[in-house]
Amino acid sequence: MIRTTARTAAALATVLALSLGACSADEPERPTTMPDVTLAGFDGGEAVDLGELRGPALVNLWASWCGPCREEMPLLEEFHQQHGDEVSVLGIDYQDAQPAKAAELVAQTGVTYQLVTDPDGEVSGQGAFANLRGLPFWALVDADGTVTHLKAGEVDTVDEIVALAEQHLGVTL
Repeated sequence: MIRTTARTAAALATVLALSLGACSADEPERPTTMPDVTLAGFDGGEAVDLGELRGPALVNLWASWCGPCREEMPLLEEFHQQHGDEVSVLGIDYQDAQPAKAAELVAQTGVTYQLVTDPDGEVSGQGAFANLRGLPFWALVDADGTVTHLKAGEVDTVDEIVALAEQHLGVTL
């Protein structure tokens, strides 16, 4: 009886291991490109074709109603002032129904890095933003235009932004 139970357990373990391996091997790869979408410049600024974006670059999705976004915008601006020559920063005002509030936030925080707007959420579900949920949301793009890292949630310090850039974009800042 014990021998049968041990054999059965071993067989089940083998089947389970093979099944799990097959599942993970069949999972589709996450897209590593930016969406092929052109977004209008914020407040009349220059439009950007995200599909043509080349880095090293940090892309940050934000909205005026997002508390964590409001807190990290000055950090992104500080990063831009210190390292903008090595790593560009692009902010996307994402699904923001209050463009006047967004413009007010940009003025309050003194943001000078490039901004575009996506009021209808065109980037959602496309390219590296296939599973976009919540703001703030980050994409790090290398010199070839490959998205090397996605990050959901806010950053708390400029040093954290520097660490993300160095780790995922291969730059030394």
